[in-house]
Amino acid sequence: MEKTKTAANFAPKRTKRLSETKHIRFAAGELAFIEAIAERENSTFSDVVRRMIRSEADLIPMVDNALRPEIQAMNEQLRKVGINLNQAVRAMNEGRVNYQEDLERALIAVGLLVVEQRNDLREALKRPKKPRASAK
Repeated sequence: MEKTKTAANFAPKRTKRLSETKHIRFAAGELAFIEAIAERENSTFSDVVRRMIRSEADLIPMVDNALRPEIQAMNEQLRKVGINLNQAVRAMNEGRVNYQEDLERALIAVGLLVVEQRNDLREALKRPKKPRASAK
């Protein structure tokens, strides 16, 4: 019997470094508006722009400190679900549970959803960078 793949096998590589850059032009008012937000939130210009983009694209937003414990708790619950899924797949692979193709497909589908949701929550939990002290 072929081994069933676990949700962990489907996890994308964690190479989410911010390595891409794009040079864009802003009107003076737009630039001042974004800089004012960054200063008010003690954040960087880039983080403010990324948050705006995430909001517009209906991506999970970056979490503020008030929601952080709740999001961390949800992420922990999803981690536990993933562990249970892996145990179910292991039981099937070891023959302790009769192999069922529908069950395998369902476990893989749920596993992929768990991985996707955990990745979204991890992204939301990233702390914004502090602005560098300017040499002005």
